[in-house]
Amino acid sequence: MKIISHRGASAYAPENTLKSFKLAVEMGSKDFEFDVHQTKDGLLVVHHDYSLHSTSGKDVKIADLTYGELKKFNVAWHFRPDRSFRCVPRLEEVLDIIGPAADWLNFEVKNDGNVYPGIEEKLLAFIRSKRGMFEKTVVSSFDHGTLKRFRELSHDLKLAYLGHGLSTMLLLPALKKARSVRAVNFHLALRIAFKINISRIKKAGFNACVYTVNTKKDALRMQAIGVDGIFTNHPDILGKWTLKG
Repeated sequence: MKIISHRGASAYAPENTLKSFKLAVEMGSKDFEFDVHQTKDGLLVVHHDYSLHSTSGKDVKIADLTYGELKKFNVAWHFRPDRSFRCVPRLEEVLDIIGPAADWLNFEVKNDGNVYPGIEEKLLAFIRSKRGMFEKTVVSSFDHGTLKRFRELSHDLKLAYLGHGLSTMLLLPALKKARSVRAVNFHLALRIAFKINISRIKKAGFNACVYTVNTKKDALRMQAIGVDGIFTNHPDILGKWTLKG
């Protein structure tokens, strides 16, 4: 079972910052997840939300800012243990840190309603420009249109369907959507990660990865029911408990 660093070692450092990714590498992480956006001047950057409100306290949107403007905001403002200034990193800076250590990279593309036109082409070109990166990449998104555009651009790119607001009842229609873009992974929330749902996902031919798993009890339960990977804010601790299997 993969132990996937969720936005870096985000329990110990501000999420999606260079510090968080460096710490995850130091903890021995081999599998990583992070969120990709695009600035007003077309640079790919790593941050979770479209707005900086939750991390910097400033309600400004990445799409409305050049990178020069964006990097002036402290996105560690929300992280009480260490509010030292950290800016939103460029995607290339993140990959410089985690790329050499990585066996598996999950680029989660934030593009609801195609808010970042052309982000698919730009990210695919970036991935292809880095030797050996394409083979260990999975691209995921909550936006089905984004996944469709990635599939139209590449027959070989590994895609992951991200279930949003799913229930057991809605799982089968979601699996059909995942098949329509020939996804290889299906990512779902811990709250619906029951044995029967994981079984259905795997029977449909997908790898099942669960977010966000931050306790020993849940990690061991996920391992026992055959989950292929867990996204966690505690990559060091959970790794000790779940390396077997």
